[in-house]
Amino acid sequence: MKQEHSVQVAVWSTLDRIRSEYAQVLQTAPLSLEELFSSESFQLEGFGKGFAPHAKSEELQTIAEQFGRQYGIWLENAKHYITCTLFLYPTAGYNRLAAIVKNNAVDYFLNDTMGRDVFSLLTADKQQAAQEIVERMATLDDGLVVAPWAHPVELANAEVLNYMRQTSPGQWFREFLKFYSHHIGVTHKDLNSPVLGQIAGVSEYIEMRIHTAGMHHIMLLIEYSTGNFLDWRRLEENGLLQPLKRLHFTVAAFGALSNDLFSFEKEVIDNNSDSNLVMSILLNDPALTLREAILQSAEIVGNLLAEYSSVLAVIRRKSQNMFALANGLSEHLEGVERCLEASWLWQVYTKRYKRPRSIWAETTLASKTRGIAP
Repeated sequence: MKQEHSVQVAVWSTLDRIRSEYAQVLQTAPLSLEELFSSESFQLEGFGKGFAPHAKSEELQTIAEQFGRQYGIWLENAKHYITCTLFLYPTAGYNRLAAIVKNNAVDYFLNDTMGRDVFSLLTADKQQAAQEIVERMATLDDGLVVAPWAHPVELANAEVLNYMRQTSPGQWFREFLKFYSHHIGVTHKDLNSPVLGQIAGVSEYIEMRIHTAGMHHIMLLIEYSTGNFLDWRRLEENGLLQPLKRLHFTVAAFGALSNDLFSFEKEVIDNNSDSNLVMSILLNDPALTLREAILQSAEIVGNLLAEYSSVLAVIRRKSQNMFALANGLSEHLEGVERCLEASWLWQVYTKRYKRPRSIWAETTLASKTRGIAP
């Protein structure tokens, strides 16, 4: 109890302090995340030029909404979330992407009704009910049999997963289900430090954040979206397994941690959450100012982009004479790059983080969205 109390005091005193510092930063010119993330190794300016979301975006958004309404799990704000998928997989097969956006409708319902930002606001009875739903969904095996008393979101989830199982190799689906289920289990609960009873280290927070963002299974969906499933055994035999996994990690971590800066105001300032990279850095080094913590956070994100560039060069160099792997791997690498582009461009585009006044140039309502809206 003493430890829990001391953690709570540390969190609330830090929140009080940075709320005051935030008000001061808000009086200055907005910071540019594009500039903060860029380096000599990787420039975001012009990145993704010519990028466009999926050509059937409007139809696919309608499919997601119809599916959500069918099961009574559609939330109006889900429209902003669904657009992310349309950015992530712009060359996906139509039916495959229809399954992915339905999966998004499920995940968004969970996120905005019992996710880490809102769980603490639920009544005790609703928290208990949410825990039971999440437990069942997180432990669903590849038989995909749901309980007779299942919540509609569980039925919706099983329907989508069943279709995905039928349209993918067994090994891929089992790997996907493992990461997706873990994402559900670790995300939909109160993840603030006072409840956890400890302040996690920054590295520990980053590892957890990639799972709560669902980035591991999002990367796996690159293969599913086009039906281009990789032969991971042959990749390992040719020394490409670890570099490709690291490439996936850099994109996954970029998506999750860049989002912590985009959503900093929504999560920390509005909702008093400490489950955010900026807060993690501040709680682990209370002497830092808010601006210093922001710069450290941005440096971590920028380093991921630089590493992505270097690892990609290694993979291309190693694979250039591997003709048997070349076509499938080349298509996959293009998909990875599109995911990285989408992770950046969607966050700039979406209205989910916009506000009349923001410390970020990209989330100030007057900011341009580059004409790439679906």
